Amino acid sequence: MKTAFCTLVFGNTQKDMEKAIPRLAEMGYDGLEFWDQYLAHADLDWLRGVMDEHRLEVVQICPYFDFTTSTETWRRSLRDAERYIGYAMKLRSLYIRTYTGNVGSADATPGQWEACVEGLQRICEMGRPHGIVFPLETHQAIHSGPNLTDTSATTLRLLEEVGMDNLTVNLQTPLLEESVFETAERLGKHAIMLHAHNWIGSWPRLTFLDEGDVDFTAFMQGLKGQGFDGYISIEHGSHHPPYETAEHEIGYLKRLIAGEFWK
Repeated sequence: MKTAFCTLVFGNTQKDMEKAIPRLAEMGYDGLEFWDQYLAHADLDWLRGVMDEHRLEVVQICPYFDFTTSTETWRRSLRDAERYIGYAMKLRSLYIRTYTGNVGSADATPGQWEACVEGLQRICEMGRPHGIVFPLETHQAIHSGPNLTDTSATTLRLLEEVGMDNLTVNLQTPLLEESVFETAERLGKHAIMLHAHNWIGSWPRLTFLDEGDVDFTAFMQGLKGQGFDGYISIEHGSHHPPYETAEHEIGYLKRLIAGEFWK
């Protein structure tokens, strides 16, 4: 397993990245994630150069696909996918984070399911010649907006119906009406990315991974038991000052990955 940090929390200018990238590298992260809010205007040559300088991987780049809301958003998502494939090739990004849209699984019509499956197939076909992988982010409304991936069952349904080997899972909990341990058991073998969180009481009362209500070490044991060996990425890092969060979490994650907590 490796570690990553989501840079959105630091801001979306080159000046923000000039500060964040060296500090995160010094802390010991293996890679970083970047969002559309930054990438849409970023100097990609500079970004690739500074990441190489600090021996960091561009683990994942994060657009906002929407294959369920309307024909307009479906078509725009294909255009965005083409743009993001270009970004991924220039940045040597491993993955393109993949949303399904702004409709939850319980509310989606058969037509919306069909449109989403077709859209996901299209982008996977576009990316496959370039070795690009599209991790579906499991996502329910409390995180920011609804998606068809709000349960393990519906996420598995999409993987099966799309039927493309470069469509995988970017796991983010909690999902609807299931414990994090159930999610790990059902989706762990499909996950190559984990957006790691912990909370007190309920989302969005987020805190450090080793201080929340979820036994995060046990959760990771469950994922590891299902074969997970991907990136553990810190996404919402503003529950404490972001650099404090980054420093705390890398210390815990290094010990976790080394196996100190489950020997």
